[in-house]
Amino acid sequence: MKDKRKTIIQPETISEAEEIYEYIKTDSPQNAEKFRQEFLKSVEKVENNPEIYPPENELNAKRILYRFILVMKSWKLVYKVTQRVLIFVGIVHTSRHPKEIKKLRTTNYNE
Repeated sequence: MKDKRKTIIQPETISEAEEIYEYIKTDSPQNAEKFRQEFLKSVEKVENNPEIYPPENELNAKRILYRFILVMKSWKLVYKVTQRVLIFVGIVHTSRHPKEIKKLRTTNYNE
């Protein structure tokens, strides 16, 4: 059953996804479109069942608030789960250093 949480996709997450799309498109328009479709499917999957995906260990607090879903096996779409909201905080390549994940905005959301 789908939760009644409000979904927020941070503007930074959208612009990051657009940059990734444009980057992939330079080599392969087909793969860029695949990335776009996988991104949208991933958001939908998380909205339907946010707690089944693994925690993002680089952002964990006392409670497991941050989780991620892989997009095309190479990109981590990181999100925060609370009782009221589901917030997509960023998307980073899996090969990036963990410090890049720690830079994701983790407070001051428009809830």
